[in-house]
Amino acid sequence: MKKFIPFIFIFIFILSGCRNQTMAGIDLYGTYNENDLFIDEIVSPIDEYEETKIPVLKGLKNTTVQDKINSEIYTRATALIEKYPAINYANYYTRANFANVISIAFSVGFEEFPYAEHIYFNYNLVNGEELKLEDLFMADADILSIVRASFYKELAFYGEYDHTKKLHSPDENEVYKVVKDFMAEEDKQFAFSPSGIYLYQNNNFAEIKMLDYAEDIAIYSRYMTKESIFTGEYEGYKNIFTCADTQYDLFDIIEYGYLEDNLWYDFTVGETYIPYDNPPEDARLAKFEAFRQKAIEQERIKLETFRESAKLNPDKFYIVLSKPSIHMDNDSEYENGQWHYTYYDTATVYSNIQLFEMPMEVYETVYKDKIIETYRYEYFAMRGGAWLDSENLEGATFHETTDTQTINYMEG
Repeated sequence: MKKFIPFIFIFIFILSGCRNQTMAGIDLYGTYNENDLFIDEIVSPIDEYEETKIPVLKGLKNTTVQDKINSEIYTRATALIEKYPAINYANYYTRANFANVISIAFSVGFEEFPYAEHIYFNYNLVNGEELKLEDLFMADADILSIVRASFYKELAFYGEYDHTKKLHSPDENEVYKVVKDFMAEEDKQFAFSPSGIYLYQNNNFAEIKMLDYAEDIAIYSRYMTKESIFTGEYEGYKNIFTCADTQYDLFDIIEYGYLEDNLWYDFTVGETYIPYDNPPEDARLAKFEAFRQKAIEQERIKLETFRESAKLNPDKFYIVLSKPSIHMDNDSEYENGQWHYTYYDTATVYSNIQLFEMPMEVYETVYKDKIIETYRYEYFAMRGGAWLDSENLEGATFHETTDTQTINYMEG
């Protein structure tokens, strides 16, 4: 996990206390932090193309708890790997890493049907206990009804189509049996993310969308503590809207939030592509990286102009989106089955700033929810980050400035 550039706005959604505190459902206007936890891995080769990867947690203050969780993960993952005489791969995916809990899906692939088997690691990082499904919910939540509605929806979605192209209702006996069998299982198979809870029963799957049951979900607050349980050696991303999943692999820098009470900003910088098989020489790369960091800071400084405007106009609300990109200029040629690159002494710096300005009442009635909707869903699905719609403005004015410069970064 990449180091996160610290935010300069105040974290607006603070949760504290332990499990016996008064719980609250999900604040849909609130935010959450990723755990300051690193998921490392133990890697063993299968052959020259594939390998097994078993997750290892790093960053807990309580090493006894950390060792316990890692030992249990390793034991269960190894047992699944050794269950089959030959496997194609063994890998994992971190579904949840927030609010002092984790959820990791571990998969082993093989040639025989059904071609893969999965197990799930769900842990309370405070004491190392495995989470049960009910731990994700408020004490008074009607879990049976929620599970039934979720399986019913999935079974209807995957049902047979008739000539009217409408979905048949699933057979009530089938729904009853699937739910009955799932609820009767002592070791229920499930995983969860910041946006959903995923239930597995034999070949059946259902998703409980947290947005649909926000008042019933306790996992955002149940295991939070007043003091951090992490060493601080690693840092997760901050201030993510609740019920939003994170996918940061395409970005080098992501900063967004309220720079002032009446100013929302987004400062996103994409990663610079450097071909791993034919990179520039170290001295050139070092020069470019130093230049790139200075260019990024110059773009960041521009935000202060908008901050001052916001302070002078408290009756207005401002949204500023700044998405600079800095790339090393090069040419490429494909020859003999390989790409060859020629690197130049210049870099292209592209600056793009979008400004939305509106009366405060327009923000409260329209754009407050627009921001949450955009950054809950679109931000993590779009390869370039989130962009608010500038074509269909609702009571706001829009201004955009762009600038492209070619600069010799080798001159220092």
